[in-house]
Amino acid sequence: MAKKKRTPKLSATQLYRPGVSRRIDQEQVQLGAAKSQEIALQEELAAEYSYVLKDLKYIGVIALVMLVLLIVLALILV
Repeated sequence: MAKKKRTPKLSATQLYRPGVSRRIDQEQVQLGAAKSQEIALQEELAAEYSYVLKDLKYIGVIALVMLVLLIVLALILV
């Protein structure tokens, strides 16, 4: 049995991509899309989560202060 070729089950309006006026070669799509998608994802994550490291440090400081406070209270009360 021959391998069936998959075709997208999308309407013409769903396949429409504004700004793309010519058909792109499949090899170019595979090579370029993987790199550009990875770079775009990294930039997007960096922009969205730039505050995470600062917040993690802040939470770590709070946890450390609470631990020290518990130790001091344990030594005082015992």
